[in-house]
Amino acid sequence: MGCANSLQYKKNSLKHISPNKDPIKTRIIFTLKCNTDITPVERKAVQQTWPALATDLQGNGLQIFLRIFEISPEVKFLFHVENVRHSQLARNATIKAHGKRFINAIGSAVDSLEEIDKEDNKLCEFLFTLGQQHQNYKGFKPEYFEIFYEALMCQWERCMGDGFTPEVANAWSHLFVFLMEKLKEGYYSHEASFEAHLKNQKLYS
Repeated sequence: MGCANSLQYKKNSLKHISPNKDPIKTRIIFTLKCNTDITPVERKAVQQTWPALATDLQGNGLQIFLRIFEISPEVKFLFHVENVRHSQLARNATIKAHGKRFINAIGSAVDSLEEIDKEDNKLCEFLFTLGQQHQNYKGFKPEYFEIFYEALMCQWERCMGDGFTPEVANAWSHLFVFLMEKLKEGYYSHEASFEAHLKNQKLYS
């Protein structure tokens, strides 16, 4: 399995979120250290909180994509909804379906936590292939992976409220970064600059 960078999640960056205000970007700090393991404590935190999040897969998936479009409206071009008003996106069948598939993938990651650090893990193979496929999506930019991360953490805090403790936030943060890094590995797999990409991770703010 490739080298995935560890991450420290700054919960305060997601406070006071309002859809009528400019989005507050999550601060993502990559420590540039090889870390392929999600600790047993983190796995337990993810597994214990997932059932509450899984009660409304389609709703949570939809809210994640609405948040993505708030953070970066240009992403709507990828889904051919650039001319759809924000108030109408919640009723868009394509976005609702894509959101549900996205959340189902998160559920698969949770189910695979005990196997996630093995070389032949099917989920990691799937993510790598999916990352490769994103090379063919016209208009897709690799920095969109960070926007997905932001939207996920934002929705998880909204759902969990006070239950989104620093420990829980960091556990989910670590899992999401691991997944996004596998997608990036696939996305950059045909480029000679992939190793340079890993060495030049920057502070996103």
